[in-house]
Amino acid sequence: MNSFRVSTWAEHAVPLGARRPAGDDAPSGGRNGFPQLAFFYQPDLERVLHEGVARYPHVTVRTGVRVEGLHEDGDGVTVWAREGDRGRQTATRARYVVACDGGRSTVRGLRSIAFTGSTYAQPWLVVDAKLEAPLTDVTSFQFIGNPDRPGVTLPLPGTHHRWEFMVLPGEDHAELATLENARRLVSPWVDPDRITILRHIVYTFHARAADQWRSGRVLLAGDAAHLMPPFAGQGLSSGLRDAHNLAWKLAAVVADGADPSLLDSYENERRPHVTRMTRLTRFSGAMVQTRRRRVATVRDAILKRAAHLPYFTEGRFKPDLRYSSGAFDGSGRRAGAGHAFPQPTVRTSEGRLRPLDDLIGSGWALLGRDLDPQVHLRSESRALWTSLGAAHLSISRPGHRRTPCEAGTVAVEDLDGHALDFFDRHGGDFAILRPDRIVFAMPDIRSLDHVADLYRSLVRGTASPPSAQKVRALQP
Repeated sequence: MNSFRVSTWAEHAVPLGARRPAGDDAPSGGRNGFPQLAFFYQPDLERVLHEGVARYPHVTVRTGVRVEGLHEDGDGVTVWAREGDRGRQTATRARYVVACDGGRSTVRGLRSIAFTGSTYAQPWLVVDAKLEAPLTDVTSFQFIGNPDRPGVTLPLPGTHHRWEFMVLPGEDHAELATLENARRLVSPWVDPDRITILRHIVYTFHARAADQWRSGRVLLAGDAAHLMPPFAGQGLSSGLRDAHNLAWKLAAVVADGADPSLLDSYENERRPHVTRMTRLTRFSGAMVQTRRRRVATVRDAILKRAAHLPYFTEGRFKPDLRYSSGAFDGSGRRAGAGHAFPQPTVRTSEGRLRPLDDLIGSGWALLGRDLDPQVHLRSESRALWTSLGAAHLSISRPGHRRTPCEAGTVAVEDLDGHALDFFDRHGGDFAILRPDRIVFAMPDIRSLDHVADLYRSLVRGTASPPSAQKVRALQP
């Protein structure tokens, strides 16, 4: 969520299910180059994912298959699965298994990993519909702060729309979830005869996390590792961050000879951020779910004042993606290590405007502030980054692009200033980025080569970190 606005409200005494927005979130751009609030229609996302996976000949997608057993030995894991209810059982061999099989994870159960936390006693009715045209008066996410029945209304891509309504104490879930009641509840917004209701179902939300996210060669990700209420829209986002964090580490272990202990940093890094996000979602839920009129009145007054504060309008209440410890420089000298690096729009030497990620690619990257990283690398360090396929970039202010650079280094201008602001806040002449865009280190010119030793130590486990005396000698 990014920009929070308070809308004009009706009186508290409104018909059951009628509108009374407590506030709405209007998406706007952020330092990562994308809106901090974005909506998607899940069937479209699943279609794109299936089409995307089909591009890779080494990926096999098997549907309608149920995992029934796991056996791990010193070399890998055997996964026993059955096709359908009465199909044949097959065995698949893998070096590692990543369980992304949801909140009721079969794999988590097979590994006897506890799933602790709380289940919300408060269920909600979710209504998904396809409209003739988008609603003109609901253009962004809105909480409906009606103490008689709190709710949520949000537009989805195209003409899809979603409503969520609190199930009140004593209401029968099955009765409330009928098509007739779904039509009644959405009628203050649209004529139910002019829409197609695609789904109407009662959900109970959870705030839970697995006691461990790695069990030998088996790892949990997404809902299998953690569940959170939907009020801040961070469930899928957290799962994607898990995948981004874990994918490059698995690739490093399987293909690049990294020490398997690198995989321990996955939970070490991700769990604290997931915990912070879960707290945000629980707070957001408590804010919208109150049915006490006095509390709602106080909440409304606070939100009305807060709507103009940068802390809310700029989305500062949302926890930044940063890690306190893990697979990055933890010396503390460069505070930017462990943070997600921003993504500005940059201008290339050909005059093209591109998101920074388009130029970095999907691997490691060395970014210099008005400097060409290759110029300041010794041959041994350069060989390491070349073997990893690292990108090299020189970033400067508009009109101050460094020329010329060595072959292979891309010179760009930071048009938004996000990257250069990051350098200003954290210092360092260079930012070494992991494939998940987390800053691995922020060295100065004299300690740039030390980062190669740090990589060998933290990722490959093949070298000891330089002594404190050597590190100090490398500092200016």
